[in-house]
Amino acid sequence: MPTTYGSLNAANTYFNTRLHSNLWFNESSTERTNALYKATSIVEMLNYKGCKATVYTALAADADATQATLRAAEAAQELEFPRDDDTSVPTIIEYATYEIAFALLDGIDPDLELENLAVVSQGYAGVKTTYNRGQQPIEHLINGVPSATAWRMLRPFLRSDGGPKLSRI
Repeated sequence: MPTTYGSLNAANTYFNTRLHSNLWFNESSTERTNALYKATSIVEMLNYKGCKATVYTALAADADATQATLRAAEAAQELEFPRDDDTSVPTIIEYATYEIAFALLDGIDPDLELENLAVVSQGYAGVKTTYNRGQQPIEHLINGVPSATAWRMLRPFLRSDGGPKLSRI
């Protein structure tokens, strides 16, 4: 069984203290668990600063560790967190996972949302849709994260691309 960030019980506790969380509790525990698995897979797709804790430990023990040793250390830790010298997953990562799971249960699809941002007009008779492809897309949707709240939680952990940002005027 795959691993998730957090647990169903911890997510239930989180949503007990969050406003407007009825949707979470209206879903079956199976659906909530499935949403946590999918949310974890979304969190896993991002590019984080540092390295997995197992790789960090291997390098701390032997700065000249071989690629085979580092690959084995990488494989020994299933998820991206904990990282570097952390021994546990940061709570904020678990919270971000819960927020993503909630957004998924709410029917938010980042791909569809991204596509809909470009729509500037729609028709009915004659079926007409007009797109503006020059609009700057929203950062969390570009990265496949359906929740802006979760994105703000994850952003400090992400590696900066360091390159220039371009936009059309």
